[in-house]
Amino acid sequence: MENDFNKIARQYVEVKQQAWRSAIEEYSFLKLIGDVEGLKVVDIACGQGYFTRLLKQGNPASICGFDSSSQMIKLARDEEKSKPMGIDYQVGDITDESLHGDFDLAVAAWLLVYAKSYEMLDEVCTGLARQLKSGGRFVTFTTNCDVHTHKPDYSKYGFRIDFPDDLHAGSEFRWSGQTSDGLCEVVNYYLPNKAYAVALEKAGFRDVKYHAISLSPQAPETEAYWSYFLQYPPAFMIDAVKS
Repeated sequence: MENDFNKIARQYVEVKQQAWRSAIEEYSFLKLIGDVEGLKVVDIACGQGYFTRLLKQGNPASICGFDSSSQMIKLARDEEKSKPMGIDYQVGDITDESLHGDFDLAVAAWLLVYAKSYEMLDEVCTGLARQLKSGGRFVTFTTNCDVHTHKPDYSKYGFRIDFPDDLHAGSEFRWSGQTSDGLCEVVNYYLPNKAYAVALEKAGFRDVKYHAISLSPQAPETEAYWSYFLQYPPAFMIDAVKS
């Protein structure tokens, strides 16, 4: 099964409104990214521009976003038209060798998990390196594929992750969440977490570091409510520097 974000774009946007997205994903990712003032920033796999708009508020020198889904970019452009912020959105694929940049910072939420093989992951990481100048930083938020060993149940947080019993490199597994239009399913591809550091280093990155997600002090519900989520985190973050 291939993801067709052109078909599920609006459902995907709705799923992103679940409470953990702001309480954990947004809080953790923006905290790790840090100060963007004066930086030239690109948001890769920007989707509807959610993080692009948040980062724009940090007064970067410039910021743009691109995504391989034309429908996602349409949603981002519609939002820009409705509430202009000076953000440029383009349709593009990170593995396209014609795409080059000289950005200080590249961010990507939910990108690496769409690599179907070690070879494709290498292509993605090489594409990421092409976007950055020497010394530029890459920060990403991605699925914790290693959580499959615990078979966690995230239903009380509004979603599920279903791994196949016969799990191997490239295996499909599914995130699913309920929306007003029914179930929204997104396919990820399994590679062990350690594969990401290997691929980034091969692509010319250094100082590759993995980071745990954390809970916003302003999160709805109590810490006890979120304890299971943090004990079996469905996601983690990586940052690295281009050599």
